[in-house]
Amino acid sequence: MPPKRWLLLILIAGAIVRAVVLPLPGTRDVPDWKATAFVVSTDFSGVYGGGGSPPEERKLVWGIASTTTEYPPIDQLELALVGKIYRWIDPDFHDGPLLSILIKLPGMIAELIFVVALLTWGRRVLGDAAVWAAAAFWISPAVWLTGAVDGYLDAQMAVPAALALLAGIDRRPRLAGVLFAVAVLTKPQALFVLPMIALVLARRESRSQVVPAILAASAVGVAACLPYVIAGTWPSLVRALQRFGEHDVVSGTATNLWWLLTWAAGSFVRLSELGWMDALSRPATMVRISTVVAQGIPNPRIIGIVLTLAALAWGTWRAGRNVQGTTAALIGGWCVIAYFMVAGQVHENHSYLALPFLAIAAGAMPKLRRLYWLISAAYALNLYLFYGFGMTMPPAIDRSWTFIDMSVLLSVVYLVLWIWLTREVHIATRVSGRASLPA
Repeated sequence: MPPKRWLLLILIAGAIVRAVVLPLPGTRDVPDWKATAFVVSTDFSGVYGGGGSPPEERKLVWGIASTTTEYPPIDQLELALVGKIYRWIDPDFHDGPLLSILIKLPGMIAELIFVVALLTWGRRVLGDAAVWAAAAFWISPAVWLTGAVDGYLDAQMAVPAALALLAGIDRRPRLAGVLFAVAVLTKPQALFVLPMIALVLARRESRSQVVPAILAASAVGVAACLPYVIAGTWPSLVRALQRFGEHDVVSGTATNLWWLLTWAAGSFVRLSELGWMDALSRPATMVRISTVVAQGIPNPRIIGIVLTLAALAWGTWRAGRNVQGTTAALIGGWCVIAYFMVAGQVHENHSYLALPFLAIAAGAMPKLRRLYWLISAAYALNLYLFYGFGMTMPPAIDRSWTFIDMSVLLSVVYLVLWIWLTREVHIATRVSGRASLPA
């Protein structure tokens, strides 16, 4: 079959899958997004609280849902638009499949923008590699499970971050700055790909790109925060962002190194009580950081920060100042997986940011394609094991089927895949210690 026809079939299949699952209610986080949309659509500048000292931390109440928001202003703007649209349809803001669809719609739009951008702009900049990346991203179960099924907000962050890298490669610094600012002001995890975007902008032959990018990003940041400054509610915004670093879990159902270690430590401690068989078959559970610290163990949050910074430093060093083209995408994806594996407080969806970057890298480097699909599969299984297809469709897989908790085994698989990815980064950057693949 001609390549164009294959691409058309892939695009149609991806669209059909999304259309079928969009009405699903998503995970238990979706009611929080709905409560946020309910409040922010009528009180945008007061969604975090009324400011003050100490700053107010506003409870967002909608029906039986009561939550606070920790997400930055652009995420609030997207939910405000969703809420206004739904209020026009249903002034009483009742729950239902249409509201679930609208909550997920910004993510679907972001995914579509990424695919269209790769097939047009990306094809001019990256060649046919962009076509493979677009198709692989669009059809990946990891992508549509995250957004169309479960309703996470990661696409709205990951897509502009990946397109910021593309803009840097294409020597469009202002666009790169705007896109990166949009990404990080949607979800702060975009910061983990900043080193690669910055290095691409700071290439030796184009140093002048850095300042325009910073100015453009700063302008977006000022515009996004200005409503809260004018309303005097910015202290509540700052307090909300601080809460990102206060989650009291070592691993929030992320099948990473911490998930593996906390399960192993818990099983070892209870070995004399349970015996070998029951200790090994014990289900893995989330462990509180406060519990770990209370036992005199070093704070996993601090250890995770140190390890993450070390990983980012290594990736940046391997890239060097002359990083080129799709190699930056490979190392950017590696940085995200490194954060996912070693940082504390990580959740199951936090490696999503790696997917568009690794898709771009694998499009240009065919030997990475199997690794891209394996990482995507591990990510999708992580989501499914804990949340299935959302609140009304729990997982059909029992984690105890494998005797040792399947999520623990998946942590081992993720670790192996990260080591494999690290090897590929090392190979791609071993010429003079710098990233050297062509754009």
